[in-house]
Amino acid sequence: MHILQGALSSNAASLGLNWIYNMPYLEKLADKEAILFIPIDPSKYKRARKAYLAYPEASVGDFTLQGHILNWFYERLKEDDTFKAEDYKAMLVDHLKPGGSYIGWVESYGKKLIYNTLVEDLKLNADPLTLNDDQLVGFAPYIALKSLGKDTKRAWDYVSVLTSNEDYIGLFKFFDHLMEALNNHPLQTSIEHSIDHAPDSLREVLYNAVNTKDIKTFLKDNNLNTACSIYHGIPLVVHILYHTNGFEDAVHMNTKIGGASSDRGLMLGAVLAEAYGVPDTFIEKTNL
Repeated sequence: MHILQGALSSNAASLGLNWIYNMPYLEKLADKEAILFIPIDPSKYKRARKAYLAYPEASVGDFTLQGHILNWFYERLKEDDTFKAEDYKAMLVDHLKPGGSYIGWVESYGKKLIYNTLVEDLKLNADPLTLNDDQLVGFAPYIALKSLGKDTKRAWDYVSVLTSNEDYIGLFKFFDHLMEALNNHPLQTSIEHSIDHAPDSLREVLYNAVNTKDIKTFLKDNNLNTACSIYHGIPLVVHILYHTNGFEDAVHMNTKIGGASSDRGLMLGAVLAEAYGVPDTFIEKTNL
């Protein structure tokens, strides 16, 4: 449960500034006021200029869509261990379809899934859209399985509902090794010992994440941005984990970096929960 609490509280903590892509603006803001668990303020998004206000109706302590998907999946898997990939697909469609229980921003992978489902159900003469997502939502099944103490090898079955990108499998192995190493080593050492288990496509940038202290230098030298792709988001998560020294410190840095901070916060908070535990104040402020 603590892993789930860490993931969702980290996700919720950043929501007030999620999808603001102006790091200098966020740095100045953080020098003047609190930036964690703050209300949505459209004027901040307007002043930031490079920003997208996707959750204007959210309350303090709420989640992004990816946070909801993690929570939905966790609750279903907790009740039914036989929950299969086709059940995961049906769950997503049921929540995200027009008239479904979820009201709010739906990201591209959800829209494509709904479209393909409608094409199939209505037997339309239309080609399905290719589902090859590389967003951080792929970590929702992994975090839920980890939270429940279940075999994370099952994660790929669920993730393949939205993608054929097998780099997720290698990243799950990396985080499995990292979480296990935390039983005997501090976080920084655990990261160092685990990078060789990451996919080849990410190994070099993860080493750079460890060896480059300045975040702006790291982003520039590795041609990274702060969006939600695993190829940008996971190196940032590793950089933050390595160069901070506590749960709140890491979540604060993640929020100040900007971009898809809440969705990076899911995997960030999951690891932080194992490394440091989850502060009671974070749990109390999160709408679990």
